[in-house]
Amino acid sequence: MTTTYERIAGLLTEHLGVPEDIIRPDATLTDLELDSLSIVELSVIIQEEFGVELSEEDLKPTLGEFCRIVEQRRDGSEAMGADSSRQDVSTTPTRP
Repeated sequence: MTTTYERIAGLLTEHLGVPEDIIRPDATLTDLELDSLSIVELSVIIQEEFGVELSEEDLKPTLGEFCRIVEQRRDGSEAMGADSSRQDVSTTPTRP
């Protein structure tokens, strides 16, 4: 199974042309030579791939921390989706 870090590293290389040899968990997006437009592109790619929205603040830490944020948001949205679907079923009024 591919980790979030490995998936994001692959996306950085494939979509934004970041050389594999500079991708490391302690690198910031600036260290990876991403300009502001590339960072916006990454945010859109992450939203499409992982189904999570990111704030500007989420994009400032190191790549390792950024991956943890994506995992937390993804896991939280999956849990919320499961909870909300259960809630919809249990709160649906029944008619006599």
